[in-house]
Amino acid sequence: MKPLEDLLVPGTCLGGRYVIERRLGGGAMGAVYAAAGPGGKHVAIKALLQAPAKGDAVERRARFTREASVCATLVHPNVVPVVDHGIDEALGLPFLVMPLLDGEDLAAVLDRVGMLEPDVAIALAVQACEGLAAAHARGVVHRDVKPSNLFLHSRSDTDRITVMVSDFGLAKSLDQAPGSPGALTGTGRFMGTPQYVSPEQAVSAKHVDLRTDVYGLAMSLYHALAGKPAFAHVPSFMGLVLELTAREAPHIQAAAPWVPAPVARIVHAALLKDPAARCPSAGELALALDMAVGIDASRRAVTRADLRPASEATKATLSPRAQLASSWEELLRN
Repeated sequence: MKPLEDLLVPGTCLGGRYVIERRLGGGAMGAVYAAAGPGGKHVAIKALLQAPAKGDAVERRARFTREASVCATLVHPNVVPVVDHGIDEALGLPFLVMPLLDGEDLAAVLDRVGMLEPDVAIALAVQACEGLAAAHARGVVHRDVKPSNLFLHSRSDTDRITVMVSDFGLAKSLDQAPGSPGALTGTGRFMGTPQYVSPEQAVSAKHVDLRTDVYGLAMSLYHALAGKPAFAHVPSFMGLVLELTAREAPHIQAAAPWVPAPVARIVHAALLKDPAARCPSAGELALALDMAVGIDASRRAVTRADLRPASEATKATLSPRAQLASSWEELLRN
């Protein structure tokens, strides 16, 4: 029997209505294809490329179904929508249908440019905050916020970037108790992406709330500002878990001394290892960034031309050393 990915060649009709055109990329949960839908409309298809009898296929299919149901409830400019979903009967293959977006994810941008100008990184992060706040308002925790799940969509007619939170495959409902029917997180199983996962999620993905997403977004902003995530120097997974749970993130100005002190303080207050001390929500993180740099800067339009490396003039700047707060409340008081 051919692997499922070998069956999704150009010309394959999926679900009786979507004709595969080309493969766009892949990951742990499957692959994404460009396809033509009814009326010739171009869409993106995310397909779960795993045979039903393989290992944890049942759980993966359940997660895939969860992603479809979660995204169907999230209608927001800063969230990638799922417009259709189904199972191809001939292949037994679950799939999601999304708009075919123009652009690339933040991880691809950072791989190419290293680090962004601070005002660009902040403006992108604020848009991501809006998408996450919409998910949180629906009682959904993403649990895998990272640069590769922040898609930078740009319309050719305006060139303006819209940040869209994507890939809710690890999402959980805030009102779903661990071990309840439909709960998918297994005991002792790591979930997330090590360099962006919160300390509490590194210990147990079951007992997390929206503050774990705040951490993931703050670490993504740290990466965009400094050119690497805070714990990039830690070579092993176990070493990383120990670092996450034992100490706070290294001062961002040690890696990027040009980052303005108020911004550094906010980033670190959103990365505090104790979730009770951390920034409590994506909305509050966005508001703090608005106040730190001014709403004209934090809500500025970002274009494709802005996705370039931080300039030498920026990197030659030495900002005052930030005194980091031990809690979000301390940050607000000072």
